[in-house]
Amino acid sequence: MWMVMWRGILLFSPSLHFLLILHLHHPHIHFVSGKRIWSNEVLSCNEVIEAQRGPEGEWMGLRGNITSPDFPHPYPARIQCRVDLKAPPGYRIRLVFTHFHLFHPLNRSNDNCEAMDALTVLDWAGTGTGGTGGRIGRFCGPGIPSSVMSSGSRLTLNFRSITSGTHVTGYKAEYSFVRDFGLSSGRQLDSHPCFFQFNSTIFPSGEICSPNPGGLYPRNTVCHYEFRGHPRQRVRLVFKYFDVEGVAPCSAKSDSDYLQFSTIGTKEDILPRRCGRFAPKVVESEGPDFLLSFRSNDKYDGLGFAAKYQFVWRKDREKDKGVLRPRSLPASEASEGKENPIITLSAILVFWRLPSLLLMPL
Repeated sequence: MWMVMWRGILLFSPSLHFLLILHLHHPHIHFVSGKRIWSNEVLSCNEVIEAQRGPEGEWMGLRGNITSPDFPHPYPARIQCRVDLKAPPGYRIRLVFTHFHLFHPLNRSNDNCEAMDALTVLDWAGTGTGGTGGRIGRFCGPGIPSSVMSSGSRLTLNFRSITSGTHVTGYKAEYSFVRDFGLSSGRQLDSHPCFFQFNSTIFPSGEICSPNPGGLYPRNTVCHYEFRGHPRQRVRLVFKYFDVEGVAPCSAKSDSDYLQFSTIGTKEDILPRRCGRFAPKVVESEGPDFLLSFRSNDKYDGLGFAAKYQFVWRKDREKDKGVLRPRSLPASEASEGKENPIITLSAILVFWRLPSLLLMPL
């Protein structure tokens, strides 16, 4: 039994010759790689996309496009399609969606996706050959999802349709096998998969981001951002947004991802770890050498962070007020996120003066 897809309709014939004649008269008919599962009337299709070595040993096929069946036309009902992406060792897989419109009776994005036409993205890092992929996201309805990045070299997309419609055109995504984590600033070191250096003579100012900027950061990832400046320079960070999954004090007990600030060469001069959605708007180092460390675990993810950085001279630094600078904290106090005693004392004085302030004549 042979089959082709024509305008969203499956045509079956015991003769391949008949289908070839039909294709010649109707060039828009294209053959479907898959099989019909008669028990539940579902079309199953699978595809594997992986990079290949070129004639000189270079990697080829590091980027391309993935689409739902029949894109940009409406996809068929009752199908299950799986795409396995396999990057070379040491590479990550990044997905950037450019179109997304699946059928949803209420036309809502990512609402009750378990019972709707949906696209599920699975991450296989650390699961072994026989393991089960960890779900990064499940998307349904209209609206373009955020970009996605794997934590290893393998990613799977499972597309399932229960129904369809004349207006639902499916999805399109650009995939790329990357080693730079989607980051373009600084100098990436070969000694660590995610280590970026910023020298003030080469990169005096710019922007730093968590891996996969604009989308969810990958799980099981450690990234370092190292700043090296002139002895009279300091590093200033101005955060644009901050969304790192976790709860204060961002310790291992709470399974929190976190961002940590430290001065290179000492373990004491640090700020408490930062996680959640609140971060100091401005941070400035005490010395010319500064290190940011970002860590994510295998449980949750967020949009990460973005900040503008600048190497400033000491004379410019003395004019600023309200800038949060690292102070010497014992490592135990920094990791537990203890309160500043000056802030606590100020709060006590305010409450102590409150009754007299309320009795003052207007």
